[in-house]
Amino acid sequence: MRKFTLLLITMLLLACSHGPKKIGIQPYGMISQHILDSISVIIKRSYHAEVVILNSRELPFYAFVNIKTPRYRADSLLLDLRENRQDSIDIVIGITTKDISTTKRDARGKVKSPKSKYLDWGIFGLGNNPGNSCVISTFRLHTANANLFMSRIQKIAVHEIGHTMGLDHCETDNCVMQDAVETINTIDNEGYQLCERCSEKI
Repeated sequence: MRKFTLLLITMLLLACSHGPKKIGIQPYGMISQHILDSISVIIKRSYHAEVVILNSRELPFYAFVNIKTPRYRADSLLLDLRENRQDSIDIVIGITTKDISTTKRDARGKVKSPKSKYLDWGIFGLGNNPGNSCVISTFRLHTANANLFMSRIQKIAVHEIGHTMGLDHCETDNCVMQDAVETINTIDNEGYQLCERCSEKI
């Protein structure tokens, strides 16, 4: 009877376990240790997961494009991260200093107009929703204010990991899952944490 009770408790604990248990940070190229440590801290605080910083790798050549300016396609980087993800890691987040882009589409799946603007659209980050990989770039986040620069990186990291866990954009004020709506000002004005409704979903 005692063994059965212990087994039942274990099963209940596993059933109530939400979110990732281990998140890997994959630096692409040279990323400062200060940035990596800051991302690690905010991820641990937001998702209560073990976080490991992986060995740096170079960006895959096949992700490079030069449609409007030299960039790396974020969707190709997600593929690279998925293919190289260790089995022990639930979610991997890539980080690069290079500009990254994607194709922005409307609700019908067609490229937004004008195509010349949205076919290769520079972004802060991208995450599979749901999935096990996301990527962020510091390229568009720079500012003379070092604290503001770091807060932008942290918020985007939490945001993109949220997408991998199935969270959509949120309309709640101050929630880190708010849609940036094509401006850095949204990120500067939002909080670092998930709102109560988003937290309950994971």
